[in-house]
Amino acid sequence: MQIKRARELIVNMIDDPQHHHSHFATFTSSTALSAVYGYEASARDDPLVQVIGIAQDLGIPLMTPERAMILEIFPFLLKLPDWCWGSSIKHDARASTHHMTEMKELPFRYAQQHMADSSFLGQPSMVAENLQRIETQDDASKPMLETALKGTAATAMAGE
Repeated sequence: MQIKRARELIVNMIDDPQHHHSHFATFTSSTALSAVYGYEASARDDPLVQVIGIAQDLGIPLMTPERAMILEIFPFLLKLPDWCWGSSIKHDARASTHHMTEMKELPFRYAQQHMADSSFLGQPSMVAENLQRIETQDDASKPMLETALKGTAATAMAGE
C-alpha cells in the first residue's frame, strides 16, 4: 500500500511539481486513510483527503498554548456576540469544530458502510477490525466503545 502511494506521489510530482505540498499531503493522508479506515483514496483531489486537510489547516493553528491561555484568562470571549470585536476566536473555534467533526464522522461512516456491504473482504483496517470486535460485546457497552474507536481513529488521522 505504501509503495503504491509512493509511486502515485512520484507521478504527481513529475506531472505537476508546482503543487508539491498538495501531493505530499495526499500521500500522507491517503496512507493513513487506508490503514485506519480501509479507504482507497484517489491519486488527486480525493474528497476525504480534502476534508482531512481542511480540518487540519483550521484546527492545528487553534490548538496553541497562547489561545488556551487567552480563553482561560478571558472565558467571556466565548460568550460575545458574533458581531463584537474579539469574537473571531469564537468563530474560528466553531468552524474548526465543524471540520474536525467531519474528519471524525465521514471516514468512519465510510468504513461502516463498506463493512455492511461486505466489500471490506481482503481490505483490513484498524476500524473494521475493531468494529468486528465491538459487535461481540454486550449492547450496553457498544455505543461507548464505538465512540472511543471514532476518537482513536480521528486522532490517528490528525497525527498523520
